[in-house]
Amino acid sequence: MSNQEADRAVPERGPGREWAGAATESFAEFADRVDGKEDVPLRASLDGGVATLTLDRPRRRNSLDLTLSRHLLLGLMSAGDDPGVRTVVITGSGGAFCAGDDVESVRRWRLGDRVDTPFDPVTSDAHYLRVCEAILHLPKPVIAGLTGAAAGAGAEIACAADFRLASTRASIGSCLAGVGHVGNVVLMSRLTGPARATEIYLTGRMVSGDEAVRLGLFDRLCEPEEFDRELAELTGRFAALPTASVGLFKELRERSWGQPAEYGLRLQDAYHLKTHATVADAREGMAAFAEKRKPRFTGG
Repeated sequence: MSNQEADRAVPERGPGREWAGAATESFAEFADRVDGKEDVPLRASLDGGVATLTLDRPRRRNSLDLTLSRHLLLGLMSAGDDPGVRTVVITGSGGAFCAGDDVESVRRWRLGDRVDTPFDPVTSDAHYLRVCEAILHLPKPVIAGLTGAAAGAGAEIACAADFRLASTRASIGSCLAGVGHVGNVVLMSRLTGPARATEIYLTGRMVSGDEAVRLGLFDRLCEPEEFDRELAELTGRFAALPTASVGLFKELRERSWGQPAEYGLRLQDAYHLKTHATVADAREGMAAFAEKRKPRFTGG
């Protein structure tokens, strides 16, 4: 897919779930089209309802250029709209998660060089922000699988995920103050609180190990040799959840965040009633509980 074709496929607006229903292909079709293509720095696969998106620019530590941002967003859109996808994994190749924006692309753009994927800061930021919005509002669980560093924009993507599984070799932090940029505050603050996010931004340090777990930046930590097994266990568990209910939970989470408690509780009650009225898996869950059996969730 050319950059122009990718632009046409990406909706103009991203906040909330306005992108929902905009995918032009199933996730399996997306994976078949992009996987293994030399001009697409993203690998995609679907196995047992688990959609995996692997950032694949190992020589650049999976830093984001415009092509990668575009295709990551398209993959998320396809996964969000595909009823066969029950959970999503974002990970990186070559021992890194994502080093942030591709600094070389930024530098060359500023010098006026013509490159295969010219860097446009306005367009690039729009795609990068919409990637985070898509993760936040994707109506399915999203796992960030970190085997190495997540910095800058990479840290934002990890913080947007619903669950962060990290190996002991992984780290997360902000490098933006050191290059005169602003970021890594909104989503990181939701996990750590504003004071700690400020400290991480000002010092530029990378957080890892038990400290990252304690601060809420990592949800689970494992040894590198255990990472694949831990990830398989998590994806299997999340894929078996009532997917539609998870989607409504995430929607409620985003709508209630930062609101007064009274408003949030009333909104929660409305979503509770909506779930029972519209989600088949909710009725199945209640029936299974009453009949003392394991529920058979289908995702609907």
